[in-house]
Amino acid sequence: MRLQYFIDQDGESVIGLFVPRRRGFVDVSSQEEELWMAMQSNAAGEKLRREIEAWIAAGAADGVPVDMNGLSLTSALHVLPGSIVCLGKSYAAHAEEFGGGPPREPSIFLKSVSAVSSELDYVLRPAGASRLDYEVELAVIIGGTVHRANEEEAAQAILGYTVMCDYSEREWQLERGGQWTKGKSCDTFAPFGPMLVTRNEISDPNHLHLSLKVNGDLRQQDTTASLIWPVPRLIAYVSRFMTLNPGDVVSTGTPAGVGLGMNPPRYLQPGDVVEWGCDEIGFVRQHVEQE
Repeated sequence: MRLQYFIDQDGESVIGLFVPRRRGFVDVSSQEEELWMAMQSNAAGEKLRREIEAWIAAGAADGVPVDMNGLSLTSALHVLPGSIVCLGKSYAAHAEEFGGGPPREPSIFLKSVSAVSSELDYVLRPAGASRLDYEVELAVIIGGTVHRANEEEAAQAILGYTVMCDYSEREWQLERGGQWTKGKSCDTFAPFGPMLVTRNEISDPNHLHLSLKVNGDLRQQDTTASLIWPVPRLIAYVSRFMTLNPGDVVSTGTPAGVGLGMNPPRYLQPGDVVEWGCDEIGFVRQHVEQE
């Protein structure tokens, strides 16, 4: 299943379910509880998922198309995650541009859930910030409890995938006491989108194409095949140090091409347009605004 979330002019959520035969979304806002049940890994959810998939395959003839008039795209995570766990330097080329070779183990940090954007039209450069940077990443939504899991168990606990742009204020991240969280957690610094794609729709998360442009200039482009550690191994690794619960998100790190890695560095400025996403999941277009 492929779900996309919108907000109408009254602030109400609208849920669109993609139907390939109709080349668009049908409104399933009233079936939100059933959709989430269908995405869970239990017998009742599996039965419901098969029924929904059959309905989609048949063209969802009785489904009402989403009326895009007056709607704005919102986060692919309709419910705030319990935790946003991020992996740093998980692509070798990005580790090198960050000032070192590939790490022996993944680097883990947390991003505040208050950074999740309610709307995807813009990202805010915080007051006093001067080094706003971007990082496009594959984000994994956890659907089961994961604790000291092996790779197979970790893979089975994945609910689905989306994309996150891990915005960062580099001075606050690197020069304000050594804690990455303070440079990663400002409002709007964790936009997810544009779709939530369930695990069964993406057979191999290790060959997804990510890219990011700034004002039309291609800055980042790579596939998840370039990850030092494959996605299930990353999930299993994180579960050694913390229990992952349903609804948590693990963001898997970014390819090379960030502003900090350029010579000289090129940071985002108010008025810039950032386009980021994944061929298999979709793309988001954001304007940089000054807080």
